[in-house]
Amino acid sequence: MNWTYQTIEREGFALQVARTNTDGPPLFWIGSALYYPRVIPRAMAEKFQITVVDQRGFAKRTNVEKEIREDYALEKLLGDFAFLQREFKIPTCPVIGHSGHGYMALSYAAKFPQSVSKLCMISTGPSHGSHMLEAEVYFQKEASDFRKTAHLENQIQFQKNLENSPQDFFIHYCVSLEAKGFYQVPFPSRKFWEGIHTNKLAFDYLFGEVFRDIDVSEYLKDISVPVWICMGKEDFQVAPHYTWETILKTFPQVKMTVIDKASHLPFLERPDVFLAELQTRLEEIKKPANFR
Repeated sequence: MNWTYQTIEREGFALQVARTNTDGPPLFWIGSALYYPRVIPRAMAEKFQITVVDQRGFAKRTNVEKEIREDYALEKLLGDFAFLQREFKIPTCPVIGHSGHGYMALSYAAKFPQSVSKLCMISTGPSHGSHMLEAEVYFQKEASDFRKTAHLENQIQFQKNLENSPQDFFIHYCVSLEAKGFYQVPFPSRKFWEGIHTNKLAFDYLFGEVFRDIDVSEYLKDISVPVWICMGKEDFQVAPHYTWETILKTFPQVKMTVIDKASHLPFLERPDVFLAELQTRLEEIKKPANFR
């Protein structure tokens, strides 16, 4: 499947955009324009016109001034996404966020409801804060000894990688979680990160503070579109699927699918199951009005 790439400069950041060359229904995917085209299954890329956009944590900086936390404020990122949706004339459509990017998609759907027909949060827990404590409990209870040993070995390698290139902290960190985030262990996930730039301050601030303290319920109160959460049953990288139960009872517009034999990237590991479930969920949506 061929993807086309383009770079748009905005407020001192070179934001990359990747798009599939199809005439299928549009999907607006938030995250990294280099990473996600590598893990989105071919069948999905052929069926939908997918636009994947960078969030600022993955964008090279064009501003010579010293970066500050305010550069990565969530409101700034949401403004980027709205700008790119207009720039590329993407109509009102489902917005997708995976892992921590699920919180960005959640925030976007709350702030720009006229631009979103459905919110899809994949492998996203209720927060990156207290709920993450349950991830370790789940891992110790359900993971095999082989998986636990592999994780310990990955942590040792993580420290070595960090000494060699500390600026790539986020990439090293994600790779170090292979035994928690992939159903198949070992898994060569570093290949997905080749050539990707990261701004450490963005991840320290957003993933370490904003998403640690996020209250998804407050956002869901402002969202009227259908919400679909998809989790891998063997995902030990984020808060496990059952930590959503209380929230699901409170918000009937939120539905969740848990996919067996899948971990943190269910669309990569179980593409047929994921795509069938996605299509079923999207068919539940009434035809949206055009994006303005």
